[in-house]
Amino acid sequence: MKKISLLSLFIMSSFVYSQTNNELKAEIENIKKEITELKSEIQSVKTQNIFLKKSLDINTPVLELKNNNNEYRITKVIGNKKEKSISINFLIEAKNENKTSNLGDFSLVDLNGNVYEFDVYKSTPPYPKLSVNVPINFKATFKDINEETKIIKLFKFRTRNEPENNALNFSSSLQEFRDLNVVWE
Repeated sequence: MKKISLLSLFIMSSFVYSQTNNELKAEIENIKKEITELKSEIQSVKTQNIFLKKSLDINTPVLELKNNNNEYRITKVIGNKKEKSISINFLIEAKNENKTSNLGDFSLVDLNGNVYEFDVYKSTPPYPKLSVNVPINFKATFKDINEETKIIKLFKFRTRNEPENNALNFSSSLQEFRDLNVVWE
């Protein structure tokens, strides 16, 4: 009797085990399908992430330029609510030799395409004398700002650099800074 019950228990356990094995195989196949689907979703998200990173790089502020052996660094962009003006402070630094720099044709454009006028009287005189590796602070002020714009789309100006030892050997260039955040006071 013990042998029969042991034999029947063994046969039933084998039968139950075979069903469980088939169920496990089916479950493994389902998991493999889910993993494949998740991999394709991850790849899709990675592609979207790369696209979004590139689009964010487009609107990254340009705060530093190197042009004609000079370095230009914006230090602050301040909006004055009372005077309805925007002042941009930046440093100019000569990297190769002492020179006189002439700055001109200042232009400021906001996100709405409004172009603002340069205020000569509230800005630094545009003829700085540059010494090698010595930053000079310059302030460009723009007047008649219509609204409290948060971002300046384009700030540009022309430079003409004349070395002290040979003024006829000058160089000209256009400096463009983009997507500058304005802090209003």
